[in-house]
Amino acid sequence: MAGLSQENPLKNVFNQKVISELASRISKVYPNFASDKFLNIIKLRLDDLGFIERSNFLRDTLYDFLPNDPKISIQILIDSLGPELPNSSIAGLEGFTVMSLCSFVSKYGKEHFDLSMKALYEMTKRFSAEGDLRTFIDIDYEKSMSLLHLWCKDKSHHVRRLVSEGTRPRLPLAGRIPRFQKDPRPVIELLDKLVTDESLYVRRSVANNINDIAKDNPEIAVTTLKLWKKNPSSDVQWLVSHASRSLVKSGNKDVLGIFGVSSEIEIELKVFSIAKKKYRINDTLEIQFEIESKAKKEESLIIDYVIHFVKSNGKTKEKVFKLKKSSIKPRELIPISKKHKLINTSGRTHFPGRHMIELQINGKRYGKVEFNLNE
Repeated sequence: MAGLSQENPLKNVFNQKVISELASRISKVYPNFASDKFLNIIKLRLDDLGFIERSNFLRDTLYDFLPNDPKISIQILIDSLGPELPNSSIAGLEGFTVMSLCSFVSKYGKEHFDLSMKALYEMTKRFSAEGDLRTFIDIDYEKSMSLLHLWCKDKSHHVRRLVSEGTRPRLPLAGRIPRFQKDPRPVIELLDKLVTDESLYVRRSVANNINDIAKDNPEIAVTTLKLWKKNPSSDVQWLVSHASRSLVKSGNKDVLGIFGVSSEIEIELKVFSIAKKKYRINDTLEIQFEIESKAKKEESLIIDYVIHFVKSNGKTKEKVFKLKKSSIKPRELIPISKKHKLINTSGRTHFPGRHMIELQINGKRYGKVEFNLNE
């Protein structure tokens, strides 16, 4: 389907065409499936529902039209799946109906662990099952972890990614796993098997998992990253850098040390300004500053900028943005400029009020400038 936009929202991935295709596949393996009646019920409600509501409605309507025994209905769903995605690709928008099938398994298959895990194993090769996997980690932790260790060696990178993505302590939109927030070491044991994975798709997920772990257990995350940093592979070096992003943004001295960066630097902020003091939404913020070295040796710099955004309640919340990595020679003066678009996105809505900008260099804050954002 066409790219998503305000005119073509995400909920439209659940449309009559793709649901009809799903019904057709189910009918081929389960001839008693009342396809026409099923599609008519879907059609009556679909337009009034949002994204998650459409997914859940499809899931629960399938439950009404499949056999009452979840073991039979889950096997029907497995048999109805289309071809596996190759390792060279990820799921497209047309694959979102599998999201409903994964949800079917985690809601109605809780009493059938082995079959349900088999279903998620197959479904994740067509879409992604990390959110629903977490249900079964909670139901039978030991058995789930044994399976995940086996899946670390699976030939499908979709299955290997399921291991790392499904065990993230803070997976977005899927709730947290308190067990792993408290003690992430069992997760680290899995990630140690995936850190050198041949697939960037898997390695990126490993990095995101460590980034999650760092928010609750920074010491464990840093210890792990120090060990991985010893691997000379450029792929692993990239992973370590990507996994460290929250720690770097927070100015963690230990993780900065991994990259040969010190928080004890001798610099002076000579200039820090913005082009104007009043902006409107969709304007571009222009930041300019100059850094001067006061040191007798060259120093490495990780430069970020921090915007304290006004929230809907009038309070502010800061967001750290990466700017650049650089080095500065003794007595050198470095001018830097940055443009930042004040545009509303799915992840951020701008509200009027007095905002503030700071620089962050090697974890330390320098300078403050303010601007007003008007309606």
